[in-house]
Amino acid sequence: MAVISLDIGTTKICALVMDTDDGTVVETRSLDNAFLIPSHSWDRQQDPERIFGIVEDLVAELKKKFGSFRCIGISTQMHGILYVNNAGRAVSPLYTWQDQCAFLPYSALPGGMPQTGSGESYAAFLAKFSPSPVAPGYGLASCFYHLRTGGIPSGAVKLCTIGDYIAMRLCNTNSPVMHSTNAASLGFFDIKSSRFDENAMEKAGLELSLLPRVSAGAEVFGETPNGIPVCVSIGDNQASFLGTVRAPDKSISVSIGTGGIINLVSSEALRIGNLEAWPYFDGFFLLVGASLCGGRAYAILESFFRNVLKMAGINDSRSLYSFMNDLAMETMTTGEEEGKGGFLTVNTLFSGSRTDPSVRGSIVNISEDNFTPAQFVTGFLNGIVDELYNLYLPVRGKVCHATLVGSGNAIRRNEALKRILSAKFNMPLTLSSYPEEAAYGAALFALTCTGYFKNVSEAQCFKWKAD
Repeated sequence: MAVISLDIGTTKICALVMDTDDGTVVETRSLDNAFLIPSHSWDRQQDPERIFGIVEDLVAELKKKFGSFRCIGISTQMHGILYVNNAGRAVSPLYTWQDQCAFLPYSALPGGMPQTGSGESYAAFLAKFSPSPVAPGYGLASCFYHLRTGGIPSGAVKLCTIGDYIAMRLCNTNSPVMHSTNAASLGFFDIKSSRFDENAMEKAGLELSLLPRVSAGAEVFGETPNGIPVCVSIGDNQASFLGTVRAPDKSISVSIGTGGIINLVSSEALRIGNLEAWPYFDGFFLLVGASLCGGRAYAILESFFRNVLKMAGINDSRSLYSFMNDLAMETMTTGEEEGKGGFLTVNTLFSGSRTDPSVRGSIVNISEDNFTPAQFVTGFLNGIVDELYNLYLPVRGKVCHATLVGSGNAIRRNEALKRILSAKFNMPLTLSSYPEEAAYGAALFALTCTGYFKNVSEAQCFKWKAD
């Protein structure tokens, strides 16, 4: 029998069907997600009903092809929230992790609208009360902005993630349940007790009644009208680690897509450098470092090259990524001379950092010798890797990691990036078995929720016949 899992991403929504006899992926489907037209420059919002409509169509299409499913798993983009009413229906857009309303200057007056100028942001003000990190895009930072500016929608009774909302709609129920892997991404969460810090929230002026019930285990949320168990939604980063890594204690995972993520498992909730401890499963934690730009830095460079062509009157709709990738490989293979001025160095903090969205990247050490397309391409790729490697530096040598596991299209499609990652971390790089890592992890979690595996650790290390 098969299991179907859904990954509700920022840029696409994926459905995956796994054969539970051998663990092979027998079908994947994906459709593009989209942002709503912004009303303000800081808006990065999506339509929950449109997302549910896509999910509903994908599930119906695959159910028609494969018949019934053992269960449904869900992984979801993290940090973002939406508000629901008593009937369990959305009364707001999804405020995604990219939404920057909490980066606006804080107004101390209730209902005070944000003003331009200097002063700490809503997120920075809120972070003074939170025992866990809070940044613009974190759900409770966005909620705090809404509370202070009168932005909580009429009829809102609970907040939840988009994955929680999809589970609720699939089961046609009215009360969301949030897994700890998602709850921790909102802020004000004590990962050791798997509870929101309600005392800290009250001091900050946040509304406790908006919080849904939190689950820390492998739990079935409910059933579809035709009796298929639907499991609680889990965070896409934890789902991706679960679906990617088979030796969690000896491996580091690096994922580069729109952003960049580095993960390593820990038995303790440690904070080392800029690595955050996030809930994982079975009492373990993930030490997580995130770069906001990641693969988007490479997209910025591709757009720059495209604009240069347009400036020269060359209108070509073809993607330039393959040319860039080939140029990088040729440069690395032939050992292009660095020139008298050394290599061009790129800092890819073009979208800021998780702790400081205002910081910006740079391109330095430019000389007449290295101001070339080849140096720009390799410089950007090295900058993307450097940002993640610098997050790992405080841990290096403290834990015996032997393998680097890569995921994300930016890695899969770029041989030069694979080489740079392996060389920088000084480890062999392997790729995950299936490209839809988060959806695969959600399938493993769903099988654990329904008793196929006794715990998540067994699911992660399980050796399928297909391996």
